[in-house]
This record gives sequence, C-alpha cells and structure tokens, in this order.
Amino acid sequence: MNMKILVGLVALLSALAICTVLNLASGVFIPLVVAWFMLQVFHPIIDLGRKNKLPQFLNVFLVFAVFFSFCIIGIHFCASQIVEFNRAFTQYYSKLNAMTLEILKVLQVPPESISRISWMDILGRYLRNISEVVFALSSKFVLTLVFLMFMLLEAPFLEHKIDRAFSGSNAIKIKNIMASVSYQISRYLMTLTLISLATGSCAWLALEILGVELAAGWGVLTFLLNFIPTVGSIIATIPPVLMAILQFSPGYVKPIMVLVSLGAIQITIGNVITPKVVGDRLGLSPVVILLSLLLWGTIWGIPGALLSVPIASIIKIVCENFPTLRPIAVMMGSGEEAPPPVTPVTPVTSMDEPENS
Repeated sequence: MNMKILVGLVALLSALAICTVLNLASGVFIPLVVAWFMLQVFHPIIDLGRKNKLPQFLNVFLVFAVFFSFCIIGIHFCASQIVEFNRAFTQYYSKLNAMTLEILKVLQVPPESISRISWMDILGRYLRNISEVVFALSSKFVLTLVFLMFMLLEAPFLEHKIDRAFSGSNAIKIKNIMASVSYQISRYLMTLTLISLATGSCAWLALEILGVELAAGWGVLTFLLNFIPTVGSIIATIPPVLMAILQFSPGYVKPIMVLVSLGAIQITIGNVITPKVVGDRLGLSPVVILLSLLLWGTIWGIPGALLSVPIASIIKIVCENFPTLRPIAVMMGSGEEAPPPVTPVTPVTSMDEPENS
C-alpha cells in the first residue's frame, strides 16, 4: 500500500476517534471550552485588575460579580417574558384554534381532527423539554464556573510555567500562539456581541413600531441566535412572524411588513456588515465556517454551533505557526489575505547565451 494512502487513512481514523471522544465526553469538554471562552470575554476586567495591582482573589471576585450581575438581569428578564408569553397565549388561544381549523379545511383534512389537537398539551410538552434542557445545562454551568475559577487563578503563572517547561524558542512560539489566539478570539467575541446587539435592537425597534406582542423578547432572542452563524438569523425571524400572523389575522399587511422588516435587518447586517467586519477579524472562508458549524453542531449540539467559528479560527491560527501545517491555514482562509511576495526572475539575455559553434 502507498505510504501516503496509509498516512491519510490513519489521519482519517484519528479524526473520527477524536470526534467520538469529544462527543462521548461532551459533559466535560463543553464546560472546559466554554470556560476558556468566558476567560477571553473577561480579559478586559482581568487586565484592569492587574493594572490597578488588585490581589488575585479580588480580581476573581470582580469577574464573578460582573458575571452573576448579568445572570440576575437575564433571569429577571426571562421571568417577565414568560409571564407576558403566558398572557398572550391565553389571549390568542381561541384564535389559534380557529386558524388551525381553517388550515385543515384548506388541506382537506376532516374538521374532527381539530378535537384531537390540544395546544395546551403541545405547549406543556415543549415546556417540559425546555426544562429538561435547562436542568442539563445547569449541571454543566456549575462545572463551567469551577473551570473558570481555576483558570483565573492559574492565569498569572501560565507564562512562567511555559518558560520553565520549554526551551527558549519553543516557549516564545507557544506564547506567541496563545497571545494571537487570545487577541483574535477576544476581538471576534466583542465584535460579534456588538453586531448581535445592533441586530437585536433593530429587530426590537421594528417590532415595537409595528405593534407586535413580546417585541422585547423577540429582540433578545434575535440577539442570542445571531451568535449562531448562518442559520441563527433565519431561525430568529420565524417566531415574531408567526406571532404577527396570529395577532393580526385575518389581516396580512402587518405580518408581511414584519417579515420584510426583519428580513431587511438580517440581510443588511448579516450579509453586508457581519462578513466584512468578522471576515477582517478572522479571515475564514465561508465554506469553512459552514463546515465547522455542521461538524461542531453534530458533535456538541447547540453549544458546538455557538463555538464553531471561534474553534475554526483557533485551528487556523495554530496551523499558521507551523510550516508543515501552513497549507491547511491557507485553505481555511478567505483568500483575501495578501499573497506572499514573489521574487522577480531576471530574464536571460542574448549576451548570457552561449554562442553556437
């Protein structure tokens, strides 16, 4: 067997084995990776504490205080939106049944089928599923906080440990890679957060102007789903449009206006601003972004989809720093990077050619 084919098969089997291990041990790997990304998010707070020469335990306390403050605000907002959703669902329940009956008539389904459809049971089933997901995430959330605390305590000694563990040139290369990864991921997360905030704010403002129920909740949902590349913006458009159809039926003007408004916001920000800004930050090919989304979404589900782009960026940065892996980094790039300088070749003149005897 050809040696190259053998090496390729071994590499393929190794990749499949790694993906299997990551999937089976997702309960440990997801909190670990999420904690590392949270560490990058809180880098400005950490740097501020170091500049002011705060004790390490106080720096850790400051990070957790900011984090739990956001959590409390988020929980309070979610509770208020659940109350509003329950009110809206109760208000439009009869209209939902009437619309379902009309759809069954159009589809030529026997009207008696509506008696077997209970939206309360369907909603209860979905709420039970959501509660199970929340319970599963809460256990990972505690482990994530534990990892984050130890990473914060370990951070001041990491560079010193690298210097002691590796030789001079290797230590410098490792520290450069870590600094590059941390810098690019921090900028990417900050940029994507600002873009998502702008998208969610515009969606909330448009829905508020059009008078759609739960406009603030749909705006926050748009903000959160915008972190999932490509498909997140599509999913975020569906619930408010369905709400508008339910709220303004039998009219169709307002639902169309909602669809057009949200579509225009997503197209403008998602297809014009985001690729330009995020592309400049990471330099990843759109195909690589989509493949990374599919791969990590398959391995880790929703957390994998959220982390897919930063993970692809880390792989690209690591490959750029090793000559043997640099072709992989080039293929992962967007193709808009500056090409390497070409050494000019001096043409051979007739004076340099040997004379014919």
